This record gives sequence, C-alpha cells and structure tokens, in this order.
Amino acid sequence: MALDTNHTDLQKSPSKQRGFISRFIQNLKDYFSDFSSNEKVLLGLTASIFLGVTAEIIALILLPFYIFRTNQQFIFLRRKKDLRFLSLFWVLSILVTAFHGGELRDFLVGIFMVFAFAAMIFIAYTMTQRTFRIIISFCCFMSVPCLIVALVQDAMGLTWSYGARYPSVFYNPNYYAFFISLVILFCLFNISKSEKLSTKFLYGVLIPINLFALYLTECRTTFVVVAITCPIMLAFFKKKRWLFIYLGVFAALLLGGFFLGDTLTWIPRMDSIVHDLGRRLSIWGSALDGIKDAPIFGYGYNAYSRIFNHDSNHAHNLVLEILLDFGVAGFLLLFAYFFINVDKIIHLHRQNKVHMRYALTLAVIVSVILHGFLDITMLWPQTGLLVMYVVGFSTEYDKKHIFSPDRSHNILFHQHAEEPELASAERGISDR
Repeated sequence: MALDTNHTDLQKSPSKQRGFISRFIQNLKDYFSDFSSNEKVLLGLTASIFLGVTAEIIALILLPFYIFRTNQQFIFLRRKKDLRFLSLFWVLSILVTAFHGGELRDFLVGIFMVFAFAAMIFIAYTMTQRTFRIIISFCCFMSVPCLIVALVQDAMGLTWSYGARYPSVFYNPNYYAFFISLVILFCLFNISKSEKLSTKFLYGVLIPINLFALYLTECRTTFVVVAITCPIMLAFFKKKRWLFIYLGVFAALLLGGFFLGDTLTWIPRMDSIVHDLGRRLSIWGSALDGIKDAPIFGYGYNAYSRIFNHDSNHAHNLVLEILLDFGVAGFLLLFAYFFINVDKIIHLHRQNKVHMRYALTLAVIVSVILHGFLDITMLWPQTGLLVMYVVGFSTEYDKKHIFSPDRSHNILFHQHAEEPELASAERGISDR
C-alpha cells in the first residue's frame, strides 16, 4: 500500500506544479490587467536592460514607432520644456560633430540620441508611482540572475582586457557595479515603503547579495559610493536608529582597520590604485587641453577617442567628457533639462510630500557625481535608463492619479485599493 500511495503522489506532483504555474501566470495577468499600454511598454523597456545592451538599443529604437503607431505624438508637445532643451542640445551636438570632422560612428551615436531623448520624454510622461515601484522592485529581483551570470563567468574562467572582472549582462564591470549601487538604493527605498516585516527582510537580504556581486566586479569606486549614499537614504527613514547603527558600525570598522593596519586590503585591486590614478591624471590632463581649445561648443560625439585615440576611449570623468564633447553650451543645456526634473521633486519635498523619493533622487545624483569623478558609467544605455527613471519621474509626482491612500506601499504583485486616486488627492495625502 505504501508503494501505491507514493506512486500516486508522484503522479499528482506534476499536475500540482502545472496548477501552481498556471495560477501564478493568471495572477500576473490579473495584476497587470488595469495597466495602460504605455505602462506595459515601459516595463518591457526595463526588461530589455537585462537582455544585454543590444536588446535595449533595439527596444529604444522601436519605441518612437510605437508612439507614432498609437498616435501619441502629443506626448512631445506636453513636454515642451524637455523637448526644447533636448532638441537644442541635439542640433548643437550634430553640428559640432560635423564641423570637427566626425566619423560615421560618431554620427551613429548622434542618431541614437534621438531615440534616447524620445525615451526620456516618454518616461517622464508615462511613469506613475505604481509603475515606478514595480520597476525598481523588478531591478532588485533581477540582480540575483545578474549575479548568477557573473558567477558562471567566474566559473568558466573568462577574462577580458580589464582582467578577471565580471560584467554579468552589462558589458563592462564598472557598468555592472554602478547598477549594483543603484539596486542597493532601490532596496533601501522599498524597505522604507514596506510595512510587512517579510518584505523588509526580503529586500534586506538582497543588499548583502549585491555587495558580494560588487566584489566580483572589483570596482573600487563603487565601494566608496555605496558607503556614502546609503546613509543618505537612512537619514530619511522614520526610525533613525538604522542610521546610527550604520554610522556606528562604519566607524568601528574604520577604527579597527586603522589600529590593526591594512585598512583597505579587502577592497579589490588596491595594489594598483597609484598606477591607475596616475593614468587617470594623464587622461584628465589631455582632456583639459582639448577643452581649452574648444571651450564653448566642444568637438562633438566621441571627441576624446578621436583626438587622443592612443590614450583611452573617453575622458574617465563625467564633467570633462561632456565639456570636451559639447562644450559649456552643451553642458548648460543638459543641466537645464535635469534641473527642470530635479527642481520639481525638491519643491514637493519642501511641501512635505515626497521625502523618500527626494532621498532616492538625492542619493542617485550623489552616486552619479561620485562615479563621474573617475568614469562615465551613467552614459551607458543600461545604467543611464535607470538614472532617468529616478530623475525623470519627479515631474509626474504632481499628477492626481498617482497619489494612493494605501499606506502599506505594496511593492509587487499585491492588489491596490480600488479607485483611490482622486479621493486621496482631494484629502491631500502625502507620500511620506
């Protein structure tokens, strides 16, 4: 009888598995059934990040065709300020590239920027609070498959021109490291927005997992970036004890390392930091020389590789790269575009509405600035799109339909309260 029973259980298990999968798929369909087509396209664009940069570029190229196919050209007219600054910047960049004898690849980058700018305007128009939370949660969960890819690369003994540093799906380990620094901030944001202990624990577990992934990238800068940006998020938590615990542990580690010696030996590639910094200084010096010769308009796309092709592909500094490529004029146009977006969330923060969104935006901007001292990681399509999600979303926080009375801040695959938007806006409920 025991054998018969076990045989019956074995027969039932595949059907149970199929039932679980079918229920899961149905739950997904039900959850996303009330999402607009634009929101679904935005989610698809996010998914393309993890299929590699080629897949994302294809998705970005297809996006304008979707916009015109669905007769949504009005999106660009409703974002007139964004369109004005981005259009002026693009015209300037193409003219300068042509004037300084840009090559075919340089003009291809310029053409791609049309699709990138279209995506930036689409994101700012389409993104809602609900979609934003799903996107950053999806990025948090996808960090686990990204780590698995990096571990497979490690197990296979793969090496690149930069050594045995593992980029996962991000082409370069520095881009992967920048993604990790963003994911850690996303996890802290979701922890602050979750009331369930199990959800907080889930995102809390993802943080050390991503710190381990960061070690595989051997990106020294990102260790410093994470150490600085995490307390920015913790400072806005309701319970300040987490900030004090973090600062206490961090101070203890620094003091312990100082008295015991070898403070920074756990950071990868510290033995070559003097050599690498010297090379950076040489690159920055060359970039400054180029900027002095064309300070107003720059040299156009890929200027550093065209002028100093024997040295490096880029200036290894975000500000120097922009100034060398587009000059002070291009820099100011880009600054004006980002100022429009960031100023909105600062304004709402002062109105006591979006404290954690303000904290996340501030932490991401600090992360971009710190990374930008030594590299241009945010200018890569995969990482740049994630930055735009955070910065570009801020202008949509004043729309009524995104304020929800659901104070539990459910993150993923949970039902939302029915028709909450207008009622909550009328009551002036804030996102704290």
